[in-house]
Amino acid sequence: MADYQWREKIRNVERSTKEKSQVPERAKSLGFGCFTIGMLLVVLLFAFISFGLLSQNYWIAGGFSLIFTIGLAFISIQLLRADKLQ
Repeated sequence: MADYQWREKIRNVERSTKEKSQVPERAKSLGFGCFTIGMLLVVLLFAFISFGLLSQNYWIAGGFSLIFTIGLAFISIQLLRADKLQ
């Protein structure tokens, strides 16, 4: 009996993965756009923080912040490029 229930669960999972996504393309595009704008705002925030730290001669904290900013900017650029490929 347990084997039958397990097989039924597997069939339900297979059936649900074959169905098309219920999220419209416009909603996906809008969500990705909002995420991208948010990421760019975070990059700008950390860029200002790193500039402020470096101008106040906090070299280590400014350097770490600058490295973090460059990493986030690189990730944002890669996300934008990957979205345009699809």
